[in-house]
Amino acid sequence: MYAWLMTKALLYCRVSTDDQVENGVSLDAQEQALILEAARRGYDFEIVREEGKSGKSIEGRDKLIDALERLDAHKADVLMAVRMDRLTRDVADMAGLIKRSRRKGWGIVLSGEDLDTTADGKFRTYLDAALAERERDMIALRTREGMAEKKRQGAVFGRQVQPGFLDTYKLVVRLVSERNSYNSIAAQLNASGTLTAKDFERVSRGEKPAGSKWHASTIKAMVESETAKTLASA
Repeated sequence: MYAWLMTKALLYCRVSTDDQVENGVSLDAQEQALILEAARRGYDFEIVREEGKSGKSIEGRDKLIDALERLDAHKADVLMAVRMDRLTRDVADMAGLIKRSRRKGWGIVLSGEDLDTTADGKFRTYLDAALAERERDMIALRTREGMAEKKRQGAVFGRQVQPGFLDTYKLVVRLVSERNSYNSIAAQLNASGTLTAKDFERVSRGEKPAGSKWHASTIKAMVESETAKTLASA
């Protein structure tokens, strides 16, 4: 299989809701990057856009599944995406795609990762995908182990709490220990005019409080924080 024989590429663009909100990944940005790369290679192309779909696996993504079936049927020659995670975040899925492409005679190009099975990159693509997943797993493991050790040594994680606001944390911990509900604690704090964390920070900066209110969800978040757990065990 040689790149010069390939004439049509399917340019696959995918976003999930989280991608759009948290990471700023857009369909338009992916599309433009892929169009430029396809044009540079001299490919004919067709855009395949899939919105609101997770990259955890290939299952449930109708547009991608249809694209793969068309590739298998030799109605297109190359599947292009900007990164592996646009196709899948599962290394086993990626390995399956590579095997499928080899068996059926089509190629995979990841423009943003410089991975290209049309240029004898099959093994490199699989190896890079496997190593990337292993490195992510190792980073996560080292992070968990490091945090566990620091906690054992007495470190406190989570949002930094200003010393002056610790009295409010202590009050919340005491009220919870006395079996008050989160709703009743929030009501008591609102009735007494106790500043929320945000308003406490505003006052500390010499600003006027915004008048934010306590809610049961706020109390729950405080109780479950590392600061509250440390105070409760002190």
